Amino acid sequence: MLYNIDIEITTRQGVLNPEEKAILQALQGHEFDISNLIMSKKFYITLESANKQEAEKKAQQMCEEFLANPIIQDYTIHIKEA
Repeated sequence: MLYNIDIEITTRQGVLNPEEKAILQALQGHEFDISNLIMSKKFYITLESANKQEAEKKAQQMCEEFLANPIIQDYTIHIKEA
């Protein structure tokens, strides 16, 4: 069965992300009244798997081994049948 997997990766709260900081400061410097900015990366994957639980296990493995740095990043996984 095919599953559509959406993975969103963000920097953990409290961890400095220089790119986020630079964009936030640039926006504030242009008089946008912004107090916080969070960036994320999204991955859209179609995966063949026997069942939803196995698909989720594979998605977690992809995140932990390749897509995210589990020390400084968090990720969320959303799975639905294709």
